[in-house]
Amino acid sequence: MIHTVSLKLNKEFKRVYSRGKNSAGSYVVVYALKNRHFAGTRLGITVSKMIGNAVTRNRIKRLVRECYRKYELNVKVGYDIVIVSRKRAVGKTFDQMYKDLGYAMRNCNLLDE
Repeated sequence: MIHTVSLKLNKEFKRVYSRGKNSAGSYVVVYALKNRHFAGTRLGITVSKMIGNAVTRNRIKRLVRECYRKYELNVKVGYDIVIVSRKRAVGKTFDQMYKDLGYAMRNCNLLDE
């Protein structure tokens, strides 16, 4: 990902959850918050332990990361974004995840069209 840095700290995730806008798709929930301290976009991806084993969770994270990468050039700069995977995401194809992520990001007003 060219323009995006990872969110790493738990307090950063919590801040986005509590203060940010959210939008739910069928397979993912997107939380977005305008950041003040960082010039670029920061991304965090979470998959709950209730969703399968480690192999399944890592596959979903890779799938979400790749879907985000395809949208990256259209994403507005200066946001903290957290993408939370839902249980329904298990076994979905790239196209299904890509459309759902796009829908949720458009609802959060993150994409430049």
